[in-house]
Amino acid sequence: MMDFMRRVRETDVAAGKVAIFWLGQAGFLLKTHEGHTIMIDPYFSDYVARVFPEIGLGFKRLMPPPCRADEVMADVLLISHEHADHCDLDAMPQMAANGHTRVFASAAAAKQIDTLGLAGVHLTAVAKGETVRVLPECTVRAVDCDHGELAPEALGFLLDFGFETVYFAGDTALTPARLAAALDAKPDVALLPINGAFGNLNGAQAARYAAMLHCKVLIPCHFWTFPLHHGDPQDLIDAMPAEAPAVALHLLCQGECYVG
Repeated sequence: MMDFMRRVRETDVAAGKVAIFWLGQAGFLLKTHEGHTIMIDPYFSDYVARVFPEIGLGFKRLMPPPCRADEVMADVLLISHEHADHCDLDAMPQMAANGHTRVFASAAAAKQIDTLGLAGVHLTAVAKGETVRVLPECTVRAVDCDHGELAPEALGFLLDFGFETVYFAGDTALTPARLAAALDAKPDVALLPINGAFGNLNGAQAARYAAMLHCKVLIPCHFWTFPLHHGDPQDLIDAMPAEAPAVALHLLCQGECYVG
């Protein structure tokens, strides 16, 4: 099988398209027609199990990452919040200290990354409502989500490529008042959690939220990495016909790519 990063490099993205690779857990890698790459919340290590040994097998990694952190040199790295399965501090030195990758993170996640003392890291803290141009062909708007008291500064991201908007919800419950910015944006593609634990959407709620977003495509994430996180994509599959009949569901395996 072709290794993952070779597949990313050899994927030609047509003009007016974005390639979206699922990295497992809540992580994604997006590649543009211009050849630039954006990673969102990649989880490459066993950091969660290392920092929470008292949980035992609940945070055992069930799927290996599609590649090693030192094999990736993304142009942009987005970190939605500080939790260990989203802000992988064990992998951060390989991902962010190469002198090339620019990191945009929530305030709490940026503080954690700062504690590593990485030389040469290009780190910017972003706040809810702020829009930053991360690439010549892409702006990112940090939007609110509802991860409760677990991470009050947690963000979602609206990635605007001009011809298409990709929405990464981050970790969130279905709280419409908190999700107004994303709902107003009516993104083309929604990347939604479905694990139904730790305050996140479950499958049926993700289907309902996709319909509320009026998105064209739903790609689920945040399942099958740790036993304790739960999440069953069959629940989403079963809910889609009733909850979101106009939305196309694309269920990716780890390392697989969607191009609309």
